[in-house]
Amino acid sequence: MSEDIAALVRQLAAVDRAERRAARDRLVGLGAPVVEHLLPLLGDEEGPGRSAAESCLQDLGATAIDPLRRVRSEGPGGLRPAALRALASLGGGDALGPADRAAVERLVRVKLLDESPGDLPAETWIAVPRAEVKDIVRALELHDARPVTTALGVSAAVHHENSLEHRSGDGTSSTEYRVFITPEFDGWRLVYGADYLNDYWAQAVEKLSAQCREAHFYAVDEYNGARVWWVSENGQDKRGHRTYGDPEWVGEPLEFERDLMQDEDDELYDPEEAEEYAEGVRDPEEVASYLSIQPTTVEVLDRVGHGWLAVTSPDVGHGRFRGALDI
Repeated sequence: MSEDIAALVRQLAAVDRAERRAARDRLVGLGAPVVEHLLPLLGDEEGPGRSAAESCLQDLGATAIDPLRRVRSEGPGGLRPAALRALASLGGGDALGPADRAAVERLVRVKLLDESPGDLPAETWIAVPRAEVKDIVRALELHDARPVTTALGVSAAVHHENSLEHRSGDGTSSTEYRVFITPEFDGWRLVYGADYLNDYWAQAVEKLSAQCREAHFYAVDEYNGARVWWVSENGQDKRGHRTYGDPEWVGEPLEFERDLMQDEDDELYDPEEAEEYAEGVRDPEEVASYLSIQPTTVEVLDRVGHGWLAVTSPDVGHGRFRGALDI
């Protein structure tokens, strides 16, 4: 049996796609006994069979959890790191054993002491000035906020599964999300949650500005060529731009926008710049550079405190979200 499994695992690295697919299907059909044989491929990031091995484990799903836990507790030692990543990818924190969960929590506490956040993603984010974490949590009705490193928060709220379907005891279902609140940078906290902001950014900005007096939303969609930025104060829209919005502009130009607008009689009149800024500033990162902070510059800004990771439902803990997170 083991020799047959080993042959099929080698076949996962075959040049022919049909041969790889056939090997994967047969391995999945064999179930739990194949798991330990797949782990060496997962440990080789450049190996030709890695993606096929990951696909096998995903298809095995819950069947792979117990074998992976055995490797974590009994070895072999060389396969333990790959088993840990696979457990997190398949079942999230809930799939980890007590010892592994405790080890992760200890590592986070250690990293928090001297973390270097690095640059933050600049695709979709909210910026809130002079806000306490508790006020952001209250405004967005978040739950189970816990200290995390910036790397872990971004990984959880942006790069891995950050939304899931939850069925309540009464039979109703809802989509619940992970949200990351950054440390304070030069007086600003940023809020991330790829799926959450995609679905609820307008409501989130309104609620945050009502609670914290002011909130900004920024989004850059390179694939669709879309740009969005929005400023809300005390729960009311003040100024905003949406590439495909109807209307495209909301509110009156802000002071920094008026400074960039040119008349033909300006001494330094430039037709291209005059056209670009005729109605206002469209680029969210440029707006952020004037009004708040740019995510790509936080490494050089003054930082206070650490980040927090929260969920949108008290009935959905962090452990259900899948993904091998950075720390």
